[in-house]
Amino acid sequence: MSDPTESPEPKGADRPRRNRRQTEAKLRQAVEDLLVEGGFSALTPSAVGQRAGVNKMLIYRYFGDLPGLVRSIAYAEDFFPTFDALRGELTVAELLALPVSRRAALIIDRNARVLMERPVVLELMVWELVERNELTAIMEEARETLGLRLMAELFPDVADKQMLQAFSALLSAGVTYLALRRRKIRWYAGLDLKTDAAWDDLARAVEIMTGGLDAPARPGLGP
Repeated sequence: MSDPTESPEPKGADRPRRNRRQTEAKLRQAVEDLLVEGGFSALTPSAVGQRAGVNKMLIYRYFGDLPGLVRSIAYAEDFFPTFDALRGELTVAELLALPVSRRAALIIDRNARVLMERPVVLELMVWELVERNELTAIMEEARETLGLRLMAELFPDVADKQMLQAFSALLSAGVTYLALRRRKIRWYAGLDLKTDAAWDDLARAVEIMTGGLDAPARPGLGP
């Protein structure tokens, strides 16, 4: 028998919380839809509210402002690949036990495959190439933060940090471009980008190219 001194929680007490979650989800989806259709210039509080079917003032109530809403999307686990998504089933300790080149191949390959599973993200990355504003800077910040964390936590044993950064920039940019290109164009340099075999070959190429990082500390390539 329940204690009569305790006041039972009203049946509808969780409704505001549930409604807020639903509204936040609608606003995030509206942002993604508008970005894909018209780029970052299409994003205004009024446009987002209208697409979501809610009052635009809820953007300010729930996220502070429009950049806050965009930031909540950029850092969400189902948007850009997260650290754990790129790590896959291996623990950090298991990855660190592998040669640097193998680690690099696994992370670069995983990043490409996760991106290809998220076509909306790829569409937004295309718009980033043609627009530059506060909102695109948030997206850039999210990816840069992840990249720096990956290098710090998964490649601490690489002595030549500058060369590690150069490899990371070159290889991640290359596979990202191919993932973007794959959306509309199937072939590149004879590789069928629609097949797993092509991406397996690319991963092996990354491993070969980064083999020099497996060696002990060495001088830089410059004079």
